[in-house]
Amino acid sequence: MQKIGTITIGQSPRVDIVPELKTWLRADCEIIEKGALDGLSHAEIARLAPHEPQQDVLVTRLADGSSVTITHEAVIPRVQQCIRELEKEVSTILLLCTGTFPAFTTQVPLLIPEHLLYNFVRGIINPAFKLGVLTPSPDQVPHQQQRWQKNVAHVSVAAATPYADIAHVIEAGVALGKQGVDAIVLDCMGYTLEMKQRIRERVDCPVILSRAVLARVAAELA
Repeated sequence: MQKIGTITIGQSPRVDIVPELKTWLRADCEIIEKGALDGLSHAEIARLAPHEPQQDVLVTRLADGSSVTITHEAVIPRVQQCIRELEKEVSTILLLCTGTFPAFTTQVPLLIPEHLLYNFVRGIINPAFKLGVLTPSPDQVPHQQQRWQKNVAHVSVAAATPYADIAHVIEAGVALGKQGVDAIVLDCMGYTLEMKQRIRERVDCPVILSRAVLARVAAELA
């Protein structure tokens, strides 16, 4: 039996992600979940929120289903601790966040969605390629514009959280499609297969689902 570890930058269990991941993995695969914010109270989590306008932020989900915005720097050591705990039990670890992270110390393969998405997109682009990117928070738009332009010259970014009204996500995705992009990346692990499918029905370009890319690569390591 293959054992895979997952690390959310929020709290586990991620009932909104893991069941869908399993549809792409081997039937006998066991998933062990950890969360960077596991065991923290709402007051403790609130102290991890950004307090300055220019701080790099991440949006994630708590165990009660609510979403929070935390600083990138606050979550990094907590992710490393989750890795230390999981690598004793699993053969592969999946990071359930598409953000930018430093190199972590790990004894087993660690799949970083950002790396997978960048290489996926690099494999399909040409000099005239136009990429649409959907991100959870308006606060993330400037950073997303900068990071994706390191890979693609022409980038359009829109914001719609996957943790609220699905109609808003569909609307934002369709609006990106109308800008003449050649593909749309749903750049957050919170976006679901249903969201991808409903956007794809209304646009004339591929819609790349982050969690699907991550799970399919994990399946190749089985």
